[in-house]
Amino acid sequence: MDREPSVTSAAVLLIGNELLSGKIRDQNGHELAKMMRRRGIRLVEMCTVEDDLAGIGEALLRLLARVPLVFTSGGVGPTHDDVTMEAIALAIGRPLRRDPDMERTLRAHFGERITEAALKMADLPEGTALTAAKGWPVMRIDLPAPASAAPGAQPGARRIYVLPGIPELCRAKIEALEKIPGELPDAGGWALETLHTEMDESDLAASLNRVVADYPDVEIGSYPRWLSGDDGRLRCVVRVTFEAIGAHAGRAGDARDALARALGDAAVLAVPEGGALL
Repeated sequence: MDREPSVTSAAVLLIGNELLSGKIRDQNGHELAKMMRRRGIRLVEMCTVEDDLAGIGEALLRLLARVPLVFTSGGVGPTHDDVTMEAIALAIGRPLRRDPDMERTLRAHFGERITEAALKMADLPEGTALTAAKGWPVMRIDLPAPASAAPGAQPGARRIYVLPGIPELCRAKIEALEKIPGELPDAGGWALETLHTEMDESDLAASLNRVVADYPDVEIGSYPRWLSGDDGRLRCVVRVTFEAIGAHAGRAGDARDALARALGDAAVLAVPEGGALL
């Protein structure tokens, strides 16, 4: 798809051994992906790493070389395996400093129960800003543009948002960020159009490839699924999606109509009003 200059690309870095072991199913990456879709941010990668200083740092630097916006989730608590802040500090070459505002927040939250382990959460990479300050703040780190960006990377400064791993807290912080005017990019969201057909994907491919070539500003996907018919026999229905972003939003419907014309009315399945076949 053609990259519109006003559309920001982003990546998500999920941190935690529990995700890699299967003990915990990721929810935060999904919430971040939905937020980016609402705002028209292009999510180009989501990766998961263990609670390891080197692993976190290597993944973060690789993502920052590719996109201007990285969201991390996990590893910001008070225990031995919460090493995200230290890993970020090492990766970007900034010392950890005790942030007075974060310390005040922690002391207000824990009161007399405050411990040195809890205060560890106030040790942030130098230059970290606290935003969405009502309640537990979100940590934001602004970085200058890299001296040499990866091929195809967006130019300009970089930004890291550091989010908690607990799903309820992460979702609350995402919602808080969205409420701050101008805090997150907004290209107006994605437009989605769909077409359903019982044609086999191999028979559909030639027409679909032509539409893909004619509409480079539309992201097109083909998803077959086997369904049980009224007679109990299985039938394959292919759902084709057409998605466009920002100023190209109207092109999604154009691409959908182009494929419908190429296939012919008989090949396109009607979808019940307000419903979907898949």
